[in-house]
Amino acid sequence: MTPGNIDNVILPSWRQGRLLFFTSVVDNYTTRLDYRVAAATLPGDTNVLRTHKAGITPEELALCQETADNGVELQRFFEQVSQGNLDDLTEMTPQNLPPCANGANALIYICSYFNFLRKYSVDQTLIKLYEARKPEERFEPESSFSIYKILSAHLQPERAAALIDADIPDLQKVRGATNSVANLLREVAVIRHDTGDTEAAIQAMRRAVSIHNTEDKWRRLADFAIAGKQPKRAIEFYQKAERITPLAPPQALRMAGLLVETNRPEEAAPFLERAEANFAKQVENLRAKLKEQTEAE
Repeated sequence: MTPGNIDNVILPSWRQGRLLFFTSVVDNYTTRLDYRVAAATLPGDTNVLRTHKAGITPEELALCQETADNGVELQRFFEQVSQGNLDDLTEMTPQNLPPCANGANALIYICSYFNFLRKYSVDQTLIKLYEARKPEERFEPESSFSIYKILSAHLQPERAAALIDADIPDLQKVRGATNSVANLLREVAVIRHDTGDTEAAIQAMRRAVSIHNTEDKWRRLADFAIAGKQPKRAIEFYQKAERITPLAPPQALRMAGLLVETNRPEEAAPFLERAEANFAKQVENLRAKLKEQTEAE
């Protein structure tokens, strides 16, 4: 289950040498308004990459890249915001906003930015208060889940992983309401994946799906396996997802690619058909690859 973007107002911010682009979403698990990093640069770089924490269109991603490439104008915007001159802020024109504002009304955009800063400040204060407490005193599935989720959304997986290491020494011993524990472990899995620990991510998600068996968890397991270069394992996970709910075209395309890669053409055929309307060129390429495999045999 993925978060739903509201108006997709894209808000740039610096943190530790990285340019982050936040956008507002309503989280489907908590139903609360959150801000998530939709795109970001790496430290010391200007190349903007998707984070997959929130939806962003190719056009919006291009505007984020344009924003990152124009450091002087972006710094001028930050300075105007930080100075807090009400006359300047209320009279700011769209031309003085960063490209990622995408022609938004200047006053509404500034209000959105200040609301984001307020929410970010509150969230970071909550995290610091949580970090200051002993693990045995602070850990509780629902409240800990909220803290981990904030850190994940803010693109701070290492910080979240440090808390998880202290809070959850044994995944099998986590107790609580079924949905709460499953949601917690799902977030733990995502965070482990974001830190590059594929096996820990799979372990946590397998535990989550054993508690609450849903199609989206199996899909995420397939994503983890793909990232870990484990195609056969990814196919197994997609098959389990497919038994619950037919894979949507993007996942059907990935499944088809995995089956082509592992030389299973007959199994790939229905997934290619399902993906064809949305991904005609990619399906054409996969069918060409299948033809090459057949002719080589």
